[in-house]
Amino acid sequence: MLMSGTLVAGGYAHLFRRPGVARTFVLALAGRLTYGVLPLSLLFTVQHATGSFSTAATAMALNGLASLSMPLKSRAIDRYGQRLVLPLIAAAMVAVLVLAAAMAHARIATPLPWLVAGLTVGLASPPLGSSMRAQWRTLVPEEAIGKAYSLDAVGEETLYLIGPMIAAGIMAFAPAYAGLLICAAFVVVGAAGLAASPAASAPLALEQQRIARGPLRHVAFLRLLLVMGAVGAVSATIYTATAARALAAGHPSWAGLADAGIAVGSVAGGLLWGRLQPAWSAWRSLCRLLAVIGAAALMASAATPFLLFAVALAVGGLAISPIYVVAYQASDRLVDAAEVTEASTWVNTATNLGVSLGGAGSGILVGHVGARAPGWAGAVLALALACAIALVQGRARTRPGRRANGLR
Repeated sequence: MLMSGTLVAGGYAHLFRRPGVARTFVLALAGRLTYGVLPLSLLFTVQHATGSFSTAATAMALNGLASLSMPLKSRAIDRYGQRLVLPLIAAAMVAVLVLAAAMAHARIATPLPWLVAGLTVGLASPPLGSSMRAQWRTLVPEEAIGKAYSLDAVGEETLYLIGPMIAAGIMAFAPAYAGLLICAAFVVVGAAGLAASPAASAPLALEQQRIARGPLRHVAFLRLLLVMGAVGAVSATIYTATAARALAAGHPSWAGLADAGIAVGSVAGGLLWGRLQPAWSAWRSLCRLLAVIGAAALMASAATPFLLFAVALAVGGLAISPIYVVAYQASDRLVDAAEVTEASTWVNTATNLGVSLGGAGSGILVGHVGARAPGWAGAVLALALACAIALVQGRARTRPGRRANGLR
C-alpha cells in the first residue's frame, strides 16, 4: 500500500532523525565499502605477487565461489544474533586480509597460497548488507521500510561506483596490498557499528531456532530467487554489451562512462522509488520494472551511435535499484521473521549466480555472434520474464481466494 504519515511525507531526512539510524547506517556503509574496494585490490595484489594474471583471476573466481557461504553465515546471525556473530566473522576476515598483505610484502610468489587466500577471504566475509537490512526493520516503522530499503539500495549502488575509484587511487600511491589493509579497517568499522546498534538482533529462543529451518523451504521464495537469478543474468548481458560495444567502437574507456551512467540512473531510480512507493504488488512491480529494463536494452541494442546506446542504458538503470527494493521487501514477507537476514542474503546470492552465468553466456555470444548480441539477449530475457510474470499473475487473479504467490 501507499505509505502515509510524517515520516514518509518528510522524505529521507526523517529516517536519519530516528534514534540510532544515522550512526548505524553510516558505519555499516563504511564496512560495506570493503566490497567495492576489495576486488581490484585483491586482484592486483595477487597479480603483482605472482606475476600471473591467470592466477589472480583464478583467486578472484574462488573468492566469488566462496560467496555461496553468505547464506550460512546469515543463518548463524539470525539464530545467535549480530552482536555475537558479526564480530567473530569480521575478526576472521581481518586476520586473512592482514595475512595476505604480509604475504605480498614478503613477495611470496607461489600460486597455491594466493588461491587459498582468495577462497578464504570470501569464506570470511561478513554479510554486512543483509545485516543492515535486518536492522532497518527495527530502526524504522513498518510503513517506512520501503523508503529505508530504497536508501539502502542507493547507498550500496554508490559504494560499488566509488569503491573501484578508491582502489585505483590507493594503487596510484601505494602497493596494491595497502588496499587489503584499508578493507580490513573498513570491515572493523562496519561490523562494530552494526553490533553496537540498539537494533542488533538478539539470539533466538530455542523454540524459534527449531522453527527457523531456512527460507528455502518456502516455495514462493524460491520463485522470487529464480526471478532474481534472471535479473542477474540480464545485468551481466548489459555490462558485457557496454564493454563489447566500446571495444568495437575503438574506445574501451567509453565502457566505464556507460557503466557510470547506468549507476547514476540506478541511484536516481532508487531515490524516486522510495519517495513514490507505488501501490503495486511485488510481482506487478517486478514485471513493470523488468519491462523498463528490457525496453531500454532493446533501444540500446538498436542504437548505432555509442552515445545513444549509453543514454538508453542509463534510462534502463532507473529500474535497477527498485528491483532490489521490491525483492528485499518481498523476501521479508515470504519467510518467517527469524529468517529475514538469510533470505535477504539469498536474494543477493541468486543474483550473483545469475550474473556469473549471464557473463559466461555473454562472452560466448560476443565471440560467436558479435558485440551487439549480449544486448539483444538481455532485452529478450528481460521482456520474456516480464511477460511470464504477467501471465502467471493473470492466471492467479482468475482463481478466487488465492493470493499471487504470496507477494502482496
